[in-house]
Amino acid sequence: MANTIDKDRETLNILLIEDDEDDWLLTRSLLSEIEGAKRYDLEWVTTYDAAVKLISEKHYDACLVDFRLGERTGLELVRQTAGIQRSLPFILLTGQDDRSVDEEAMATGVADFLVKSQVTAPLLERAIRYGIERKRIEKQLTVLADFDSLTGLANRAQFHRNLKQELAAAKRTGRTLAILFLDLDHFKNINDSIGHSVGDQLLKTVAECLQACCRETDTVARLGGDEFAIIATHFNDEMGVETVAKKIIKSLSQPFVLGGHTVHTGVSIGITVYPTDEDDIEHLLSNADMAMYRAKAGGRNTYRFFDAKLNEEMRERRDLELDIRHSLANNGFSVHYQPQFDIASGRIIGVEALARWVRPGHKTVPPSKFIPITESIGLISHFGEHMLRIACADCKAWQLRGLSDIGVAVNVSPSQFRHSEFVGTFMKILEDSGLPPHHLEIELTEETVMKDFEGAANALLKLREEGVRVAIDDFGTGYSSLSYLKRFPVDRLKIDQSFIAGVENQSGDHAITRAIIRLGGGLGIAVTAEGVETSEQLDFLKSEKCDSAQGYYFAKPMPFAEFVAAMDAGETGSGGQTVALAQMR
Repeated sequence: MANTIDKDRETLNILLIEDDEDDWLLTRSLLSEIEGAKRYDLEWVTTYDAAVKLISEKHYDACLVDFRLGERTGLELVRQTAGIQRSLPFILLTGQDDRSVDEEAMATGVADFLVKSQVTAPLLERAIRYGIERKRIEKQLTVLADFDSLTGLANRAQFHRNLKQELAAAKRTGRTLAILFLDLDHFKNINDSIGHSVGDQLLKTVAECLQACCRETDTVARLGGDEFAIIATHFNDEMGVETVAKKIIKSLSQPFVLGGHTVHTGVSIGITVYPTDEDDIEHLLSNADMAMYRAKAGGRNTYRFFDAKLNEEMRERRDLELDIRHSLANNGFSVHYQPQFDIASGRIIGVEALARWVRPGHKTVPPSKFIPITESIGLISHFGEHMLRIACADCKAWQLRGLSDIGVAVNVSPSQFRHSEFVGTFMKILEDSGLPPHHLEIELTEETVMKDFEGAANALLKLREEGVRVAIDDFGTGYSSLSYLKRFPVDRLKIDQSFIAGVENQSGDHAITRAIIRLGGGLGIAVTAEGVETSEQLDFLKSEKCDSAQGYYFAKPMPFAEFVAAMDAGETGSGGQTVALAQMR
């Protein structure tokens, strides 16, 4: 029966390094006296070199080492073997109760310090147990310090340590080394629209895909958020790295079903190679970062190798990003207003709010340049809310000055509109401004509403119920299906200026513009022509009975003060506010 019990008990393998046979016999006797769930298998070695060999070859749960080992000490042994078995606790045995030895032992990393003449079975058992537990906790802390808790990949600190080691090895051996920076495409939209739990599942899935695409010799790390990095080693030329990048892109291009949702993502990859591009860590990391930005600017879900010619271009891009962040945090963006005119009467029926930015220390930057960048760095929702807040406040201000018939139209980006809290945030800003909802019009592109038809319809119905008006901007340039107009709560169609530019030539633009005007009339939806610049274009729109128009022929976009001053200088008729064209241009 006793033998059966012994077999069920956990056996701990203990190594004793001691050159005195009497001490070995005493230690064996003490271990045999210990009662409990564990049994102790003691192995004895008498010399320093033999101990190093055993520790290198076998696994031990704890090591008891004599302070004196001939001409060398047990502490020297601890220092030498620390990197061989990191989880092995050392318990130092000494014949004297010497405080200086005690302090040196603790500084070396010894788990405990025991005086031979004072050792009892309970004391020895506690030292072994505490030593094992201490190493277990140290191992856990190491994992927390070196690895990402969500994905299990190396974290930023471990990535940098590995990179330092791999670069040093590459320099010694003449090998090639590559660094890949990876950034998930549209991850913020997934987090905002579906939820962080699905976002976390996606990050775990991506980590698994990256590990499957790389070799065991490569380091795969999560640097934070949706940013990953890879240290690729042991390849002959850039073709080998390119193969890895293509494999990753293919793997992450497939849809993932996570938490009941079908999730689509992609990845932008920047690649730099040692020694072709640089030979120090700082510049290599900067190169990979710039190459990744180049991949994102190139349409995403692709890869780019670092090119020294692009260095200045990407530096300018990053400087632009920093200035956008600074301006957004410090109210550096402004809103200009372009009037919209009723074609039949000539009166102003509203204005469109247009974002403007004078970059600090530079000239005015066109929206076509700064808005895509704002979206790519995940600030478009914050930017859109900022613009909406200004537009609502300005509209309320000019209405208090007597311009009560003039509302404002505000563009909403696809990312902003698809945000899960869009409607609530939108209505809160409107409520804070005190502007009546029917004086605000939201402008969306066809692509925005068609990407998630049901979700868009629900959001717009909520806004319509509150009194907010809805316009489809750049109409005719997006989806060809018009069936959504029957189900969508649309108040206005805005003909894209690219069609208006060609109406004088009896071209296809002429026919498309006429068709949109008639479509709107048949559905009871108002139609506004954008980009009107000539009297000939206006005459055509009049002949086709288009409802309204805006463009440089009537008025340029103006800041608030200039717009109000122009309105104050105009004449007020019974049908609303009219302004001399010469004053508005």
